[in-house]
This record gives sequence, structure tokens and C-alpha cells, in this order.
Amino acid sequence: MKGIDVSQWQGEIDWVTVKAAGVEFALIRAGLRGYAPEGKLAEDARFRENAEGAIAAGIPVGVYFFSQATTPEEGREEAWYCLELVRPYKLDFPVYIDSEYANAQRTGRADGLSQEARTAAVTAFCQEVEGAGYYAGIYASESWFAQQLGEVSRYDRWVANWTGKPAAPHGIWQYSNAGR
Repeated sequence: MKGIDVSQWQGEIDWVTVKAAGVEFALIRAGLRGYAPEGKLAEDARFRENAEGAIAAGIPVGVYFFSQATTPEEGREEAWYCLELVRPYKLDFPVYIDSEYANAQRTGRADGLSQEARTAAVTAFCQEVEGAGYYAGIYASESWFAQQLGEVSRYDRWVANWTGKPAAPHGIWQYSNAGR
């Protein structure tokens, strides 16, 4: 299946055109935790518009939440926030936690976490999502899974690798960041 992932950064999306172009699913950013020390939770500015547009066009959807959780408690908090956002929608794909550096400068509040601390926060998010009856997954690059996360193999993986098919097990492969 061919899918896309979107957030507010893609701007307004004509979902009927997306469907006509052969897109078979969409992973939509529901929200994020801010990079700053206070780590404010926020809804993606176009989440509702994108979720409603994709669903109305007949495109199956899943969601992701950009994490900057530094503790299991914050991982659970992100899950609760995300679950409140998605409650009105029928999801056909998982609720993913997006675990990666905040930016190229690595200045995000969670960018310096140990593998153990990051794994604990990500696992807490996934446990809460599953506890609420949703299918949980983790988004990260192949190298991030190998270097920044510990044992998380029980969760579905959405793996970014723009140079070739991932060697590690995965449910979804993000092969490019340049789709249109």
C-alpha cells in the first residue's frame, strides 16, 4: 500500500485529489510536545482538518504524536492527550509515537536522554494507547531504533530509511521525505 504522512507543514490538502492520485492511507500528526524546557502539549494546527478531509475522501487513517517526553509519566501524558484528540475519529492504522531529535541542532528537551529513559517514555505511551483499546506503534529512523531505543519489538514499527529498505522488522517503511 502507498501512504503519506502529513502535519500542519504540508498546508491545506485536497484530500479528494490525494485519493485520486492513488494514496491508500494517511498518517496524520495529531499533536506534539514542545521542544522547550516546559514541554507544552499542543494539537497540530491542521489535525482535525486533515483527519476529517482524509476520512471524507475515503482514505484510511492513523495518527502520530511527536514526543519530547523525558519520563514515563510524560509518555503517558502524551498518550492521554493524543487519545483525547483522536476519540471522535475511526482509526484504521495505529497511534504512533514519533521518537526522534527535535531538530538538527539537537536542542529539544528530550534530545539528550539515555536509551533507557527514552525507551521507558516511549513504552509508557504505547502501554496507555493499548490500554485504551488502540493499536500502538513507534515511528523512528532505522538508526534511531538501533541506537536510541532499547527493547520495543512488541510494538509495530514505522521505520524511516531513505536509502533503502530497512533490515529490521517493520510494518511501514517511510522511503522518502520528498513526496508530493
